[in-house]
Amino acid sequence: MDLGVRAQESSLRNIFGPSDQLCMPPYQRSYSWGEREAGELLNDLLDAADSEKPHFIGAVVLNKGTEEGILEIVDGQQRLTTLTILLAVLRDLEEDKTRNADLHSLIANEARPMLGEPAGWRLTLNHMDGPFFRHAIQTPGATLTIESEPGESESQQRMVQNVKVFLKRLRALSKDKRHELSEVVMNGCALVRVVVADKDQGFTVFRVLNTRGKEPDAHDIIKTELFQRAKFDVKDAAFYSERWSEHEAILGGVAFDDLLRQIRSIYDKSSKGELISAFLKNVIPKVTPHKFLDDILPRYVEAYQLVTTAKLPNGEHAAHISDKLNQMRALDQASWRAPALKFLVERGVDDPDAPDFFNKLERLAYVIMLILPDRDQRNKRFNKVSENITNKRVLNGRNSPFIISKDEARRAFERLHGRFATFGQRRAMALRLNAALDGGFTIAPESDATVEHVLPRNVHEDSHWMITWPDPAKRREQCDTLGNFVLLTNKVNQKADRLDYRAKKEVYFNGGGGDAFALTRDLIDQDAWTSEVVRKRTERLAEILMQEWALQQYL
Repeated sequence: MDLGVRAQESSLRNIFGPSDQLCMPPYQRSYSWGEREAGELLNDLLDAADSEKPHFIGAVVLNKGTEEGILEIVDGQQRLTTLTILLAVLRDLEEDKTRNADLHSLIANEARPMLGEPAGWRLTLNHMDGPFFRHAIQTPGATLTIESEPGESESQQRMVQNVKVFLKRLRALSKDKRHELSEVVMNGCALVRVVVADKDQGFTVFRVLNTRGKEPDAHDIIKTELFQRAKFDVKDAAFYSERWSEHEAILGGVAFDDLLRQIRSIYDKSSKGELISAFLKNVIPKVTPHKFLDDILPRYVEAYQLVTTAKLPNGEHAAHISDKLNQMRALDQASWRAPALKFLVERGVDDPDAPDFFNKLERLAYVIMLILPDRDQRNKRFNKVSENITNKRVLNGRNSPFIISKDEARRAFERLHGRFATFGQRRAMALRLNAALDGGFTIAPESDATVEHVLPRNVHEDSHWMITWPDPAKRREQCDTLGNFVLLTNKVNQKADRLDYRAKKEVYFNGGGGDAFALTRDLIDQDAWTSEVVRKRTERLAEILMQEWALQQYL
């Protein structure tokens, strides 16, 4: 029986040297190796150079394409791309013209220009990264000017970073050591070159290889499953893969996984289980792959951008919704994203009820953060909101999931008087207070605003604070309460650090920019900083938030 698979031992020169050119098939994921993987590969190759022994890279699986002389990379693109980056850096650091040309011959076949390009590239990446890869890395001399190439996507930024890693380490080597390394890369990398007979078999091999061992990003596997269930031919697979890659380039791999997680929670009431299996079990059966790819996913990608950046197009409600999104974005939990996404997809920013919806969602997000530490319980509450996005009667009725009960309001109020132990909670509360105070405004969470503890978290034994706060129990109890927080830029925060109170005020308000923050201006007339002052300020700030959230009637 002919299994349709051909395997042979090869060096990198054999892989990149023949007339065949390698390219990425449409269903492959983008470049994902970071500094750690690239550094480990370089370490292995340097060890091989020292020991004068070959280094086994692994199998490279190739699939015969539709064009003569073109092989698609089924498995091995991360290694081949990284090795090409290393070859390019070695080439650009090589002063000997003959050796330089030899290295470049594994990057491009100058004797075989292709499709109008100045060189027949040995390796061609996908349509998103291919042009960047050629311009910033494969072109002779390009890696030496990599500082001017920031990269537009996560995959391109990883390439740039890995070029910098290689440049730094190779420049530290002697010329002789670089020559030894070049020899190992070109001729001492042992690979198994596997060629499969057709695209169907290549697609199957890709799926097997990418769901075993080190798991790729969740969206890669979900994409592969979607394409198989849709029974795409080669043309459709190429078209939809380009669109998928565009989504990934817009969001980034981590965010793309998070978006799919939010979509899963919208379609799956239980929201339990591992993302990939739960998505395939509970989302895809409810919509066809074509509908998901053509209609649902593009709209959710657009909405996800709005939710995670709070940058809305101009409109009647844009500024208000942006404020509410920024206030929720400061939270260290993201369960609120699912109903926010569904509202923007199903009803849009111009819906007359949008301001009221996002007011209530923001209030619920903070109350839930204050009183429900369990993630599953939080998800259940927000799932009820998602379920009723289009049911205005339920969403605005007496049994609305937005309703905060008297008991919940009481517990939230009590929690506002307590300690906030994590950095994320402290910063979220400080930013939210800044928006609630007179003359305050909403600050985007990616700003340089940081939480300054007026009473320092760590007090030296010879500090003046030991006089005004002699009781260690009170220091510990009140240091991380709302009443002890102000906002400063990171630079000014470091300057203030453990100064005594009067010195801190000098830093805050005499050129330190503290008067730009309402939460910091709030203590401009406060002459001393004692336990009683912090207690009363905590009580006052808690009451302000309860009023802001229209919960004061429950007190």
